[in-house]
Amino acid sequence: MKKQILHTAIALLMMASVACPAIAAINLDRTRIIFNANDKSVSVMLENQSKGLPYLAQVWLENAQGEKITSPLVALPPMQRIDAGQKSQIRVLQLPETAALPKDRESLFYFNVREVPPKSDMANVMQVAIQSRVKLFFRPAELRKLLKGNWQEQLQVSRLSDGLKLTNPTPFYITVGYLGKDNKGNVPGFDSVMLAPFATESLTGSQYVSERYSLGYMDDYGGLQVNEYQCQATQCQRISKEGKR
Repeated sequence: MKKQILHTAIALLMMASVACPAIAAINLDRTRIIFNANDKSVSVMLENQSKGLPYLAQVWLENAQGEKITSPLVALPPMQRIDAGQKSQIRVLQLPETAALPKDRESLFYFNVREVPPKSDMANVMQVAIQSRVKLFFRPAELRKLLKGNWQEQLQVSRLSDGLKLTNPTPFYITVGYLGKDNKGNVPGFDSVMLAPFATESLTGSQYVSERYSLGYMDDYGGLQVNEYQCQATQCQRISKEGKR
């Protein structure tokens, strides 16, 4: 009987650990970073939202392939202590090597933060180091004149026999964070799609077949902006908020 109770207790603890995922203590002040080439650096604010424990914050950058880098951008300081309830600033600096980056399109990097919790005084305690990762877009100065209006609305949508095709004709990255059809909410199974500059992405499957789509793109501030598209034959046109194409 005691063994059965013990097994039940262990099972309940395992279920609770799955149902209640760990919550990060160190949080960023944004969901994406835009680094304009005219700026020498960009600042990112970190906050320790723990009410009683100090944490170490380890930061680093990765390239588009997910490889750690220290050039052409660098994040400083790479490690620091942040006391409970306090904030601290990270600076991402550009090095002279940024001169070799493309001038006709954005370059993609990733900003990473890993929190290191203090050592527990309790025995047999498993501690989890939570890592956050956001996109960093390095934007060449030559693209500044193209930022008028909502340039993400230049996204082109085409209908396929088994889905749809998204084309990004701009030199900027476009992230589609929402895709609905026929006013029935987000398409089941759709997560998000990031289109590189001048790239095309096809989404195939019966769940993507429709004559009307709702597409939501992420703006520079992490907000979701939704547009409606009506399709005729293979071409889909964006419908303005006034109901006119």
